[in-house]
Amino acid sequence: MTHRDKMLAFAGVLVVLFLSSLSGTVVGTALPRIIAELGGLNLYTWAFTAFTLAQTVSIPIYGKLSDMYGRKPILLIGIVLFSLGSVLCGFSQSMGELIAFRALQGLGGGALMSMAFATIGDIFTPLERGKYQGLTGGVFGVSSVVGPLVGGLLTDHLSWRSVFFVNIPFAIIAFAFITRYLRTGAPGRQARVDYLGALLLIATTVPLMIALTWAGTTYAWSSTQVVGLLVGAAVMLALFILRQAKSSSPILELGMFRNATFTVSNIAGFLSMAGMYGAILYLPLYMQGVKGVSATNSGLALSPLMVGLIATSTAAGLAVSRTGRYKPFILGGLIIMTVALFLGHLITPTTPALLVSGLMVLLGLGLGPTNSLFTLAVQNATPREKLGVATSVNQFFRNMGMTIGAAVFGTIQSANLHHIQLPAAARAFPPQLTDAVSNPNVLSSPTALEKVQAVVTKVAGAQTFSEILAALRGALTNAVTEVFLVASVLAAVGLLVTLMLPNVNLKPVPAPVAGDAEAREQRA
Repeated sequence: MTHRDKMLAFAGVLVVLFLSSLSGTVVGTALPRIIAELGGLNLYTWAFTAFTLAQTVSIPIYGKLSDMYGRKPILLIGIVLFSLGSVLCGFSQSMGELIAFRALQGLGGGALMSMAFATIGDIFTPLERGKYQGLTGGVFGVSSVVGPLVGGLLTDHLSWRSVFFVNIPFAIIAFAFITRYLRTGAPGRQARVDYLGALLLIATTVPLMIALTWAGTTYAWSSTQVVGLLVGAAVMLALFILRQAKSSSPILELGMFRNATFTVSNIAGFLSMAGMYGAILYLPLYMQGVKGVSATNSGLALSPLMVGLIATSTAAGLAVSRTGRYKPFILGGLIIMTVALFLGHLITPTTPALLVSGLMVLLGLGLGPTNSLFTLAVQNATPREKLGVATSVNQFFRNMGMTIGAAVFGTIQSANLHHIQLPAAARAFPPQLTDAVSNPNVLSSPTALEKVQAVVTKVAGAQTFSEILAALRGALTNAVTEVFLVASVLAAVGLLVTLMLPNVNLKPVPAPVAGDAEAREQRA
């Protein structure tokens, strides 16, 4: 490929990543309106879960297929599936239909996410990859900021259906650029697809993710439903591992985990993404429930984080391309991330919003290098013929980190919200009113809060309501700060794991070949 074709193909890859990441952020602001029209409030979270579940379970399978048949056809299939799912979502007439079509979107999204990063590994040399992988952080940052704004504007001025149709122009652009400019060479050997292995992977991932989605919210961790799903997932995982050990063309070659760079990068990436998700999920909750900002503005509270992420993701990528070393930048990012998350544990209901924004910038500065360089490390430790599988496994671990992190943090939040110290006057309220003033969720709904205020003020006076409000905000703050504490521990463990990452010096060679990764690790 000429340099011009590489740049235009890379532009198509960036559009693909923007399309994939925008699908999550833009839908969130439209969901309340969707629920109001289609009903199905009890299915609210499944609009997200269906997409994430389908995306996560398909990522390793796409990785294997791309190593066999080439990156380009898999990427184009992903764009088509994602676009079809988007259009069908826009025409949904019930929540059941919307959830099914979101799953179809997720199947396309799995190809978009995994193939985009694998394609960068294909078209750029190991030394160049850092610069271009770093730029992907900017795409995620921009989509995280722009998504909620675009979703809100489209929902308010057009229709919630338009938040799905807006994907189509981007999909057309990406399809055209990928078709015209991407050339990744001949596909790999045409081995048989391990269909049984793929089914076992699905049978492992689906019950695991459903269990983690339900645990601590819909059902208790000790419930029959959650325990049964976790046991089933464990059994399927054992069968999947046995199958991969015996298969002549496995979805995941277990021998890849003997490579220290591959294993350490995946484990540390899992931990860092789990820790990051604590901040992304619960900072808006703190801003909305404790600081009293609107839902839209609470989402924008993440903007400083994204500014920091974009800055260091890009800068770290450029620095790696110049120096040939990535480990120091990953370690630096994890140190900053750990400190920022721990400082988040120290916030109070009276912490100034400006200080919280500064904390988010600091966290973003730490996230930037870790967000892209673990993928770079995995790609440069992997032979070219296994690049798709390696990149996809890295994305799979990161997705699972977010899913498991969300489940653990949800449990921590729920446990802390059970210990609310209400004022003495509130303990004499009728049971229905006591339940209302004991629920911190009321803080996130201005309408519900006004109703509670009116009733409590009438029954016990304005002073009692002020005391109840302070108690609720204190409880919510405690729950959020405990989440930040656990997130900081996860980041710290990720930092310790990363210390074992081989200190590899990248060289400007065309692409990694079999055996290079092990040789580089022995020299390091």
